[in-house]
Amino acid sequence: MTRTSVLLLTTLALVVVNGCGGSKGVNDPANELPSGYVDTPADGAQVKMDADVSGWALDDRGVARIRIYVDGRLAGVGALTIDRKDVSKSFPRYANGTHKHGWTIPVGFDAPGPHRVVAQAVDTDGATRDIGVLNVTVSDR
Repeated sequence: MTRTSVLLLTTLALVVVNGCGGSKGVNDPANELPSGYVDTPADGAQVKMDADVSGWALDDRGVARIRIYVDGRLAGVGALTIDRKDVSKSFPRYANGTHKHGWTIPVGFDAPGPHRVVAQAVDTDGATRDIGVLNVTVSDR
């Protein structure tokens, strides 16, 4: 067997083991995607060059982080830091002993005008879901 053949077989074996090994995580069919909502700003809102994006998120295994994208580029990352008892009350199955479902992430826009903002929740296993997509117009400072 040539060295190239050995490398190819080794790579293939790793793909098979990692892809079908029954490991829990992002490939686990029992893992639910995170859920959530962007509270502010509202879709269609006019915002300043520096604005906060805030909302809530939850997941069956826990939310690791929230990512904010502006016009397809990562603009901010944050964690669940705000108590949201209203979310725990509405979704008691996801409370997991805490009311920390809320988040606020400061975002800086690079220019006035229209922008698309996407909020994405990432669970502790790496599964992701967009939890808010909104269009805003940035006013000059």
